[in-house]
Amino acid sequence: MVNKKIRDVLNDGYIQYGTKETGRSAKRKRIGEKFVPMGRLAYQEMSCRDEDYEMAKVLSAVLSLKIRTLCPPQLRKFDKSKLKVIVEGIEYDVIKVDSDREKMYLYFYLQEVGAHEQIENQDAGTD
Repeated sequence: MVNKKIRDVLNDGYIQYGTKETGRSAKRKRIGEKFVPMGRLAYQEMSCRDEDYEMAKVLSAVLSLKIRTLCPPQLRKFDKSKLKVIVEGIEYDVIKVDSDREKMYLYFYLQEVGAHEQIENQDAGTD
C-alpha cells in the first residue's frame, strides 16, 4: 500500500500579506500610504501557464509571479483582491486569487509594484 502525501512542501519562503492604509495629516490631507500587515504565509512558487498570462491580460494587468499558499481561515471571507503581498522585499498587487477544490490551497496571481519601503522607528543614538 502506498502512503499518500498529506500536504505539499511550501518551502520557497514566506510572504507577508496585508492592506494599504492611507495616511492623513491633521488637516486631513493625504500624506501617503502605509502597509498594514495581516499575517505571514509559507509559499511555493508556481510556473505560469499561457492561460494565466491571458487571464491577467484580460484584467489589464501584467502577471509577474504565481504562488501557492495554504488557505488561512481569516482569508476565507475576505476580499482577496484588495490584498497587497510582500515577497522578498518586493511589493505585489493581487490580480486574482484561486483556490483548489478542497479549499486547502490558495493560488495568488501577482503583479509587481516595486520595492517595499519599510519604515521602522529606531531609537538608535546619532552622536
